Amino acid sequence: MRKYVLRSALVLSSLIFIFLWQACNKKNQGVVMPALSESRVPEGKIVIKRYEKALFGLDPKHLRQGMAALNPEYAFFLGKEWQDTLNILRIYNFLNDPNIRELYTLTLKKYPEVGFLETELTEAFGKFRQAYPEKPLPKVFTYVSGLDIENPVYYYDTAMAIGLDVFLGSEVPAYPKAGIPKYKANRFTAEHILPQCMMAVSDNLIRVDEKHNSLIDQMVMAGKALYFLDVTLPEVKEEIKIGYTADQLAWCRKNESNIWAFLIEHQLLFSSDPQGISKMMTDAPFTSGFAAESPGRLGAFMGWQIVRAYMAEAKGVSLKQLMEDTDAQHILKESQYKPGKG
Repeated sequence: MRKYVLRSALVLSSLIFIFLWQACNKKNQGVVMPALSESRVPEGKIVIKRYEKALFGLDPKHLRQGMAALNPEYAFFLGKEWQDTLNILRIYNFLNDPNIRELYTLTLKKYPEVGFLETELTEAFGKFRQAYPEKPLPKVFTYVSGLDIENPVYYYDTAMAIGLDVFLGSEVPAYPKAGIPKYKANRFTAEHILPQCMMAVSDNLIRVDEKHNSLIDQMVMAGKALYFLDVTLPEVKEEIKIGYTADQLAWCRKNESNIWAFLIEHQLLFSSDPQGISKMMTDAPFTSGFAAESPGRLGAFMGWQIVRAYMAEAKGVSLKQLMEDTDAQHILKESQYKPGKG
């Protein structure tokens, strides 16, 4: 199995097609959150289509005919030129790749059905659409990504694609076999699917100003995404939202004042130095300059606390207004953030 990520050119090009096609067709406690109504389920229910089951159920000897039958339901994946001989060959090679087939077998064993995820997504999108009533329920698909660990979930307004092979369980031998480090594999579990799905949704909502590229801008942006999970996934544990272990989250809470002091002492907050930003925001087994017990992405944790403090202070600010506000320094100032207080 190739190191880190197994990617099929067909799958990647097809996923790019999904979102370009869509874009062309449509230009836990103590957390203060915008008020939501009691209604938790939107009109309509999320129904998940299992693309991987449909694809691997095809007869390789009659691939063209099989793809023709799949096309009406899974055009997002197959693309407009699926009948091209080269694309047919790519699908044939994908279906017969032993590493991909291993991932499919593991996926089918781990997730013979996904009713639990349909229920969870329906509830989460119910809360999401209270803040964004104009947004439609997306069509949701699962697939085998070939360990696309950097993008376990793709989302654009009307479509979501979930790579179930990235959520097989932290102890699955396929992950170390692919060279994936343990600190990353620890997040490849079923309970991380929902946060990753809603995190992908938040990526499409947070307005970005390219001129604002300091560490505090990056921290607040990450904090907004995590706050979005607070609103849409209030029952999910905080360590699962941010992708830490319980011990790592406890370490962050205990050392919040020390982390803040480090940022102030080294004048990192308003710096645009790539090295300083990388130290605080990059996914890693621990954060350089801190104890080995620290998690990576400490900047995301701190940004989360700043945004929570801001939303507690800024009465009447809606979730949508928060996501569209690009002035991180204003958010920091108005938050009256005090380390350890949140």
